[in-house]
Amino acid sequence: MTSLKPFSAPAAAALNFLWVIDVDYSTRLHHGAMLRYLNYARQLIAHGHRVYFLVQSQPDFHREREFLLHLKAEGTITDFYECAYLCPRWKSRLATLSILPALGNRWLASEQKQVADCCRRLAQQLAIDLCIFSNRQLLFLAPRLNHLPRIIDFGDCFTLYRVREMKLLWRNRDLSGILRCARELAEWYLKERYYSRHSDANIAVSPVDKRALDRINARPANNYVLLNGVSPARSTTLEKVPNRLIFSGNMNFPPNYESAVWFIDKVLPAVLRAHPDTEFVVAGANPVPQLLSRAGSRIRVTGFVQDMAAEIASSALYVAPMIMGGGFKYKVVEALINRTYVAATPMAVEFLGDEATRLMLIGDSPESLAGHINHFLSQPQTFEPRLAALHAMVAREFSWEHRTGELLHIAGQVLGARSRAPQPEPAGAVSS
Repeated sequence: MTSLKPFSAPAAAALNFLWVIDVDYSTRLHHGAMLRYLNYARQLIAHGHRVYFLVQSQPDFHREREFLLHLKAEGTITDFYECAYLCPRWKSRLATLSILPALGNRWLASEQKQVADCCRRLAQQLAIDLCIFSNRQLLFLAPRLNHLPRIIDFGDCFTLYRVREMKLLWRNRDLSGILRCARELAEWYLKERYYSRHSDANIAVSPVDKRALDRINARPANNYVLLNGVSPARSTTLEKVPNRLIFSGNMNFPPNYESAVWFIDKVLPAVLRAHPDTEFVVAGANPVPQLLSRAGSRIRVTGFVQDMAAEIASSALYVAPMIMGGGFKYKVVEALINRTYVAATPMAVEFLGDEATRLMLIGDSPESLAGHINHFLSQPQTFEPRLAALHAMVAREFSWEHRTGELLHIAGQVLGARSRAPQPEPAGAVSS
């Protein structure tokens, strides 16, 4: 599936991690980033380490706070702390218009200093060994905390995301969208270049995103791939609903809803002509009006689903029709671990190796993807051996425990390099 590098055994001494995250409560445990934070934290604690979350509080933070308190009580995290990052709208707007991160940070220096001082106090109080930054709104902390070992967990490369969005907008001749996207492309290229050079290591969630980051910062040795894991499937196998297709994800996230709409408009009609009793289920929180308007007798838009694994496991085929975006597609491995076969576009499975993709149905056009789906629906039983092989590969290579070993290897590389290098003084100002 992917070529996994050997990793070092966890250090004998317990490490204290300060992980700066953003909380998307609207999707609970169906959001790839939240799954990443929580499962890695749980595994790190199981290895004897301590994980403290630092979250950016908002005016109405009650549900999120209750959620985090629950995570602490059940032992998923050691503890959590809140910080408020508030600045006047005009200053925030001016910083955004400047595009250059160093210049924008100068405009917001006084507001940023309060958050940085909070982090320094926490780091000292908790004897933090390593900081991980995942909240992009708080990336300014990385250069301000240069006395601490720092990893930026970029996840998806936003520059790559915008490049792909630009190509899609160009094909659709959306000139206003192209102008907006061009500015955001420039903004994120400069941010990812700047901040990735102010960290000890950077993490991307797929090989494709790492290659993009390598080109952006020209420091490939500092960039690592850390894929997500997947939780084991339920022990009992649910009965499949014949001819039910499913696609899942947070449905106000543009790559998800744009891909779902593309599938409904471009692919599904050919499937329904061949198999009129097919049902397409779009499962996920926060569906946008553009998607809800397409619901009908053969198309079901569910909204938030409490048990997504059961919804996927009871479907005949998972379709991953990604036409934009990047990163690790948790939805694909979640389908396979729940013993549901996958038909996809090439972009949906680019994080996997050739061994896996050869066993899947990959269509690079609406016609080819529809043809693959029709073939499957005509003879689903013939794909059982392929599905069994894919399920075994995912269970073997994508356990959270295995992936946590890789995270600890990256942490060990950072701490080892720090111990051999002269230590910088704590910085209050941001270098340019």
